[in-house]
Amino acid sequence: MTSPRVSLLCGGGVGEEIVPHVIEIVERAGGRVDWHRIDVAPADGDSEEDLLDEAIRSVRSTKLALKTKFLTTDPRPSEDTPGFKRPINPNVELRQRLDLYIGVRPTRSIPGIASRYGDLDLMLIRENSEDIYKGIEHEIVPGVVQSLKVVTRKACERIARYAFGVAEKHGRRKLTFIHKGNIMKRSDGLFLETVRTVAGDHEDIEYRETIVDAACMQLVLDPHQFDVLLCGNLYGDILSSLAAGLAGGISTTSGINRNEDTYVFEAIHGDAPNLVGADLANPLPVLSPAVRLLHHLGQSEAGRCIETAVERVLEDPSKVTADLGGSASLSVMSEAIASAL
Repeated sequence: MTSPRVSLLCGGGVGEEIVPHVIEIVERAGGRVDWHRIDVAPADGDSEEDLLDEAIRSVRSTKLALKTKFLTTDPRPSEDTPGFKRPINPNVELRQRLDLYIGVRPTRSIPGIASRYGDLDLMLIRENSEDIYKGIEHEIVPGVVQSLKVVTRKACERIARYAFGVAEKHGRRKLTFIHKGNIMKRSDGLFLETVRTVAGDHEDIEYRETIVDAACMQLVLDPHQFDVLLCGNLYGDILSSLAAGLAGGISTTSGINRNEDTYVFEAIHGDAPNLVGADLANPLPVLSPAVRLLHHLGQSEAGRCIETAVERVLEDPSKVTADLGGSASLSVMSEAIASAL
C-alpha cells in the first residue's frame, strides 16, 4: 500500500528537535507516512516575501501537513532604518496564503496530566482569515497608531456553517458564539447577525451567545457548560490557550488549520529558547497533532496505540519531562512512549 505523502514543516527551535522522535514513534506504531520535509527559517525581516514559498508549494501539492510552530526573530532596529521591514508572523502568513480559514482547536483532558478539571472535552472553532490578524496597521500621526479589524459577511457565514456542520457530524449538541458585539457593534455585530441566521438552519443544535470577557470567566468557573465554541480570530487565539490551560497545558491541545481540501496539523506552542539543545522539551505538543493526522489518514489503529502508550508513560514520573512533573529528558520520554506501544 502506498504511503500518503505529507508535508513536514519544521520551523526551528525545540519543535525541530522533537520532530525526529515523533517520526520514530509514528513509524514504530505502524503509521505509514511519506514525509516531505521543508525547513522554514525564522523570519528576519529581509526575506519575508519568499520565506514560505517552498512550504506553500509543498502543501498545495500534498494537501496535508504536520507543522511545528514557526519562530520569528525580531531584530528591533529603528523603523527609520532605510529598507527596514518589520518581520511578519509566518504562522499567520501560511494560513492566509493557503486560505486555511478554519481553525479547529480541540482540547481534551489526558489521564496522567494534572488539571483542575477532569473529563474536559471542548472543540473551539476559530475564523482564521480576517479580524485584527489581517495586520493592517499604520501611524496616523507620531504617537498615534491605528489597527484595522476586518470582518466580511462571506467569511462569517462560511465559518458559521462549518461550525454547525461539524457539531452535527460529531454528535455535539451545544454551540456558543463568542463576541464583543456590545462594543464593536458593526464588526462583531455583523458576525453576530450572520451566525444567528445560520443557527436558524440548525435548530437541533442548542445555540448560545456570550460576550468574550464573560466567556473567559465562565470557562474558568465551569468549562463543562461549553461544548463547541465559535470565535473570531483574536478571541479564538486567546480562548484556545485558556482552554488548554484548564485541561493541563500545552500537551492537551493541537491545531488543525484547514479549508475544504487542505489540512495542516500543527503544534501551537514551541517558544522555549531555554530548552533548545538541552534535550528537555516535552514531545507531546508535536506528537498530539501527529496522532490527529493519523486518525485523519484512516490510520486510527496506529493513533490509538500511541494514545494508549502516552497514557501509560504519564503514570511514571521518571519517564516524563519536568513540565509534566517528572525528571526525564526528551529522548527518555520519547523512547518510553515508543517502547510502550
